[in-house]
Amino acid sequence: MCMIRDNYVGQLVVANPNNPKDDGLSRSVHMIVTHTPTLAVSLQINQPYQDLTLSRVTRNIGIDHQGEQPIYVGGNINQHKIHVIHSLDWSGVGTVSLTEQIGLTNDISVLMAVSRGEGPEYFRACAGYWTWDDGRFERELLGLVPIEDDPYRWECLEATIETVFLVDPGMQWHHCIEELARQKVSAWL
Repeated sequence: MCMIRDNYVGQLVVANPNNPKDDGLSRSVHMIVTHTPTLAVSLQINQPYQDLTLSRVTRNIGIDHQGEQPIYVGGNINQHKIHVIHSLDWSGVGTVSLTEQIGLTNDISVLMAVSRGEGPEYFRACAGYWTWDDGRFERELLGLVPIEDDPYRWECLEATIETVFLVDPGMQWHHCIEELARQKVSAWL
């Protein structure tokens, strides 16, 4: 369970292994990009689309990009919009810092910079986003959602360059769960 805090922006929220369903949120890793008392917004960062690449998306908007980086399923809302989580060695006018190392850019400037080889060293482009409204995010963190409402349980982990970008997406959930376990054991000692 997550430590309760006022703001979770820049935190990774990791699906608990004991979640009740095997669905789009099962074994997911999310970066919280917005958090207010009534709304939380995240980008899922560990599920690449099977047939959608950055070069295909940029070609459709007139940008020539040579790489075959995947586009990630950021969430089930507004899937035609690309959001790029990236290292802060690059930033544009629309970049928002999520942590000291990681930012978010929602405009075309980051795609143009990446395509020219001038963008951030690390990035993940996500299509869509997830939301929790009316305080459901906090209720799920505290385990206060009734069983009949299909509750999810989440674990929180500090987002770092390693946990966000340097782990293979197919192993990212496992890596985060192992890191959480190491942290809990260290706290006991």
